[in-house]
Amino acid sequence: MATPKISVIIVLYNSDETIRGTIDALNRSLYGNRELILIDNASDIPLRENDIFVSSPFNYYKLPRNTGFGAGCNYGAGKSHGEYILFLNPDARPQPNALKVLAEVLNSNKSIAAVGPQLLAPNGTPMTSYRMTPNFSRLLFSRNSPLSKIPFVSKFSKIYTPPVRDELVEVEVIPATAMMVRSSAFMEIGGFDERYFMYAEDFDLCLMLRKAGYKIYHQPKAKVYHDWGKGSSAEIKFLKTEHNKSIYRFYRKHYPRHIVRSIILSLLLRLRTFFSIIKKE
Repeated sequence: MATPKISVIIVLYNSDETIRGTIDALNRSLYGNRELILIDNASDIPLRENDIFVSSPFNYYKLPRNTGFGAGCNYGAGKSHGEYILFLNPDARPQPNALKVLAEVLNSNKSIAAVGPQLLAPNGTPMTSYRMTPNFSRLLFSRNSPLSKIPFVSKFSKIYTPPVRDELVEVEVIPATAMMVRSSAFMEIGGFDERYFMYAEDFDLCLMLRKAGYKIYHQPKAKVYHDWGKGSSAEIKFLKTEHNKSIYRFYRKHYPRHIVRSIILSLLLRLRTFFSIIKKE
């Protein structure tokens, strides 16, 4: 069986410092048939291509304005040549065998459209690497919801973020932090919904793939380190606000008839933003 080409797509935004570690990790990959596509979403400080070394073919595209994460990924997918696409955050560093292990899952069954690895914090602690599809009850009791702080309901917070698994398992949602998708399936459903500026586009993509009859898997044998959570309080406020806006947009898109629940969710998300910012400050 021929080895399918993997197009690694990384969307950058002021990622000049973090991207070098990720490219170094990709250079150590045991999977040879790959290309790297860097999409710069109008960074204030553009990446200096001469300062990096890439061991695989690569292209760098500087967009005139920041169109959002999903739109940047879609642009990169349009420039790709791989049978599989690995969407990768600029601060996500795959271990040498990660691409190979993920590709093997897609190779095993054409009904599998996407697969994600086990994400690890910089110290090696396992991070949440798959989720359930957001619905009203799951969002109501999610771990960041104010309701999850109430003792007798806190046990419900895990229904949205399942525990770490150590075997290949079919799941509902994997994050675009590190997500390998079958290119044909990705194009079939139209790629990421560009109405999400950032966040929740991966929830939406996975749900659309599953509605099209495809399966989503989590493969914990593939490891990717993710250096997440750095930034100023101003950046944190912006990110939290964008996250909650996207969650609300996802809910309104997929549950359009739930008007009362949408209002309750909107209020809950505003409270969640307020408490998370207060906590950070």
